[in-house]
Amino acid sequence: GISSKVQLHIGGGAQIVKDLDITFDLAFIDGDKRQYPEYYTNVFPKLRVGGYMLIDNVLWYDKVLTDPKANDPYTKGIQLMNDMVQNDPRVENVLIPIRDGLTLVRKMRD
Repeated sequence: GISSKVQLHIGGGAQIVKDLDITFDLAFIDGDKRQYPEYYTNVFPKLRVGGYMLIDNVLWYDKVLTDPKANDPYTKGIQLMNDMVQNDPRVENVLIPIRDGLTLVRKMRD
């Protein structure tokens, strides 16, 4: 009985989010790890001030703690996004070390 409230979007998540004309109170990121920096960049302007972003798999089997192999774009994507979040003065963030890591980001300003 909720199908009238659900809108299905098919395609690449990073581009779909960029094209949406909505504001999020909460966004959950768990997609192609190579595109994590792009997800963060595209979701951020759509997130209201005071809103939250949850980002999954930020520890990536502890691979983010070492230099990734040249053929490992997944770890590189997560590491780059982790650095982006940590160095973003517009947010408060905390990494929660449960399972494969979850980062909670609170947008403080645009």
